[in-house]
Amino acid sequence: MNVAIAEPFYKSLSKLTREEQDQVRETVFLFLQNPKHPSIKWHKLRKKGFSSIYVNLDLRIILYEGREVYILVYVDHHDDAYRWVENHQAEVHPRTGVLQIFRVVEEIKVVPREVRPLLNYPEDYLLDLGVPPSYLRPLLLVENDDQLLELLSGLPQDVQERLLDLHAGKKVVPPPKVRTLEDLARHPLSRQHLQFIQDLDALRRALSHPWERWMVFLHPAQREAVERTFQGPARVTGSAGTGKTVVALHRAAKLAERYPGAPLLLTSYNRFLAARLRAGLRLLLGEVPGNLTVENLHSLAVRLHQKHLGPAQIAKEEEYLPWLSEAASSLSYEPGFLRSEFAFLDAWGLYEWDLYKGFPRSGRGVPLTARERRRLFDAFQKVWERMEAKGLLTFNRLLHRLRAKAEAGELPRFRAAVVDEAQDLGPAELLFLRALVEEGPDDLFFALDPAQRIYRAPLSWQAMGLEVRGRSIRLKVNYRTTREIAQAAEGLLPPEVEEEVREVLSLLQGPPPSVRGFPTQEDCAEDLVAWVRNHLDFGIPPEEIGVLTRVRDLARGLRERLVAHGIPATLLSDKEEQEGGVRVGTVHSAKGLEFRAVAVFGANRDLFPLESLLKKAASEEERAHLEEQDRNLLYVAFSRAREHLWVGYWGEPSPFLKA
Repeated sequence: MNVAIAEPFYKSLSKLTREEQDQVRETVFLFLQNPKHPSIKWHKLRKKGFSSIYVNLDLRIILYEGREVYILVYVDHHDDAYRWVENHQAEVHPRTGVLQIFRVVEEIKVVPREVRPLLNYPEDYLLDLGVPPSYLRPLLLVENDDQLLELLSGLPQDVQERLLDLHAGKKVVPPPKVRTLEDLARHPLSRQHLQFIQDLDALRRALSHPWERWMVFLHPAQREAVERTFQGPARVTGSAGTGKTVVALHRAAKLAERYPGAPLLLTSYNRFLAARLRAGLRLLLGEVPGNLTVENLHSLAVRLHQKHLGPAQIAKEEEYLPWLSEAASSLSYEPGFLRSEFAFLDAWGLYEWDLYKGFPRSGRGVPLTARERRRLFDAFQKVWERMEAKGLLTFNRLLHRLRAKAEAGELPRFRAAVVDEAQDLGPAELLFLRALVEEGPDDLFFALDPAQRIYRAPLSWQAMGLEVRGRSIRLKVNYRTTREIAQAAEGLLPPEVEEEVREVLSLLQGPPPSVRGFPTQEDCAEDLVAWVRNHLDFGIPPEEIGVLTRVRDLARGLRERLVAHGIPATLLSDKEEQEGGVRVGTVHSAKGLEFRAVAVFGANRDLFPLESLLKKAASEEERAHLEEQDRNLLYVAFSRAREHLWVGYWGEPSPFLKA
């Protein structure tokens, strides 16, 4: 029996309680092993091709019997499940041959006025693009963007994207036609919204993490980034929710298939994100390929240093800052500038005077003469010598040592590397990666969003020797977040971020975010607890609710408050498995995560941006960078939410919140 799972099934399954999800899985396993099992209650429905399977007295699985294949299309409570069937249609498209599942469009009455359609194309061409026949007339009556988005939301994802490209003025080529079941299973359009199940183990993996359905389904722009052979470094960029991590995972899997036996690397900047990538690969492939190393950059570098250069003790900033103040005591510079300039040299590996004296300092704010540079360098040299005498080095210096060894051919190298969340890597990390990976086709692949840069100042890719012109793909369609939340998140940002226009479309709809001001922190916390309890009462599992703050002390206090009100809660950590409960933590700790419902507690003027951090800025330029990072941080917080967003502040709101 050939079986596939449609994307709406995953979405609907994820909205059930954990107990209900377990019951659905048991029923599906039993059905696939023996559809005629006496405990299976299977009823054909009036609408052609659809059937329902009883899970219990209330839950129903909706099944579609297609051409030589059974497709799990939806699951919900009794009335909602049958209402979904009434509102949806499944049919093989007359031109493409692809099985499409789409929302029934209402009959459009003749309008006695001249209409200027937004998409004015011949019906035959629209049919070739996969538009269902019943959508042709409604589509030709659409006159504005809101009408278009509303109509498109009922169509299969691949058709939505083709029509959006048409609307953007792009040339769209009709897809090839499907003729056999094998064609259907292999066809890129089918793989966007159907997952074909080969055996029960594959089914078990597919249903074990339904909220991770995006790891299974790729969309056209994503697939191009995954499957293309790039003649050098490449990158994929996009707003939160556009599937960059999905692309990184699939790209790593594709490279493991393309270069069997060659050493490959999948990495990110911290341990938690690397653990998420490892879990994602297991979900996608069942196991991590033997030739693919999945490790965060810090761990990889320390391990390589230990093996090839010996043990390394990383100096903490609080250890060497007093030495810096002492070495530069005769110089008339503020402590903040000294710390910043020292970090600048350390990041770029400017440990020799000849390297520093002519190195460009654009954007540094404080201009320096050649003599001033020399005096600063001499002070920094004393700090480095003192570190070396104590067996200490900064992490950046460790990276530059490894880079030199790799460039000399004295380190094992990777055939290719895929880097997720690359916007938060600095010069030392990027130069290290460049040296660690052999130059050639498919060598370096970066996934990033400049608006999620929360640790580093912007960098010139060209200056890093990472030329990606002609090898850069921008993802624009948000598959994760509702339109209302996506617009609120993007509204925090300027129209362009690092010369990229913030262009994003979400075809999902939901309630508008709730942004609320309170006279006191106590009032704000009380409303937050009521909001969390309300979502729990409506059936959202506690693990799918995130409560995020700017600072750790606020997070700890909120976790205690929730527990005191009988609500299970746990602090976010970098462990792959966590205790149950509402997830509470700083925005930094939620990087790379997503939740059905998110509360941002403390969107205040003194927290976003963090006033205590701004006071340490050495120049106006550095202060501007810090403000930009905190604006990005608030954007990260908003964009962790898929369906529901609550934002609370007391006193004055953050200047990033627009009225």
